Amino acid sequence: MAQHPKQVYSQKSTPSERLALRIARYTGNMSFVWWHAFVFLFWILLNLIAEKNAWDPYPFNLLTMVVSLEAIFLSTFVLIAENRESKRNEIREELDYEVNVKAEQEIREIKSMMREVKAKLDLLDQKKKR
Repeated sequence: MAQHPKQVYSQKSTPSERLALRIARYTGNMSFVWWHAFVFLFWILLNLIAEKNAWDPYPFNLLTMVVSLEAIFLSTFVLIAENRESKRNEIREELDYEVNVKAEQEIREIKSMMREVKAKLDLLDQKKKR
């Protein structure tokens, strides 16, 4: 019996791949966007209000660095998730191929049996005509 592609792939994936997928899944939704919008707005407003005591005064170089580092890591997680999805698709294609080969063999067997049945029916039909 053929296994489900998810079962096959979950057996082959590493914990770090599963973590990267979870992160990519979370960062790909609107709650992540809203959370970041709130944090960035809060960061900017606090630094503008604090003026001379600001830990990251305008033009917010620290914020820029943090966002750049985050973008590097998030893009890496997205690439890992895409590679994982590509591997999963390859496994699915292999399993589909196996199923197709088995189905083709069974169809050949059924066709062979049908030919035998037809031949026997033809013989019976010929005997009845005699």
